[in-house]
Amino acid sequence: MAIPTIIIQTYILSQFILPFVNAQSTTNPGSPLCTSSTPGSYDLGLHIVSVFVLLVASAIGVFLPVFMAGNVHEKSSSASKRDEWVRRVFFVLKYFGTGIIISLAFCHLLQESFENFSNPCIGTLEYRPTAPAIAMGSMLVIWLVDYFSARWATLHDQSHPTPDLPKPIPIPLTTSNDNSTISPSINEIQPAPPPVFQDLGCGHVYKPTADELDPNSKRAHWDVELLEGGIIFHSIMIGVTLGAQTRGFEVTFAALVFHQLFEGLGLGTRIGALVWKRSWTKWLMCTMYALTTPIGIAIGIGVHQSFNENGRRELIAIGVLNSISAGILLYGGLCQLLFAEWVIGDMRGTSNARVFSALTALLLGVFAMALIGKWT
Repeated sequence: MAIPTIIIQTYILSQFILPFVNAQSTTNPGSPLCTSSTPGSYDLGLHIVSVFVLLVASAIGVFLPVFMAGNVHEKSSSASKRDEWVRRVFFVLKYFGTGIIISLAFCHLLQESFENFSNPCIGTLEYRPTAPAIAMGSMLVIWLVDYFSARWATLHDQSHPTPDLPKPIPIPLTTSNDNSTISPSINEIQPAPPPVFQDLGCGHVYKPTADELDPNSKRAHWDVELLEGGIIFHSIMIGVTLGAQTRGFEVTFAALVFHQLFEGLGLGTRIGALVWKRSWTKWLMCTMYALTTPIGIAIGIGVHQSFNENGRRELIAIGVLNSISAGILLYGGLCQLLFAEWVIGDMRGTSNARVFSALTALLLGVFAMALIGKWT
């Protein structure tokens, strides 16, 4: 599972990075900016309302695409116009969600981690690019897990080879002028040339394997679990921060409603696109996402008297987790979504209309989440 892997990764990085940050920085605890807000300015009722509002927004975002996916997978010759419409909407939401995930990594997680580590309440760090270094380390750890898992699967398949299938017999081609046939010669059959940038991409082969394209494969499920792991870490942090926030709470709360809705759409379309042997698993993943931010807000409400959003320990902890999540989503969004689906996936050879629809949806997703980043 991806989430236990990410938890282990978080612990390892925190053990190596946090002591370095603590040892190499100087604090400024006396600054008025680094003190917590006065208890009288905390609106407890509005914070409690935010728990339920964000629960509804998150649930709508993540569950809606999964419900729609039930109609998408049921393709038949007697499909109604309504089913065809649902399939088209799901197709657009799928690539809208891709844009959401990529923009979330760049404009939210990575930016917030930069702001955390550049906050004057932490002090002056001797190693200034701490945030991108953690994100890079997170991305490399996930890449190594992904690589060695794929390598093990390949070696396992080679040790248990499947019997060779008989080669297909060439079908004679009939000309339009007469009934004579043309048999293609060996010299006329040329393999497709490899792409120019094959060795510079995130993939190691020209065509994706059947396992990578199969929505029932373990690899496809691992990719989605990886995305959810990164999103859940981010959701916990924004929940705790919002639950304890005093200054500018109303604006942040309003922006996070759309943030959770769009983020849920991005994750829900990926969960709904898979084939699940145990249907309860997908509902569990959706429920985990829907509950994570409200639980984080509840924790923030409980500790708001002792939680200082500008405290040094709090800023470092949130900065580390944001950086880790950014690295996870950067790898997942760029390699497992953009490259795998567009450069070597089915979007490479599809119709121009589908490319236009998917590209428009992707750019709208990027723009929507980037715009929300102005207020979060």
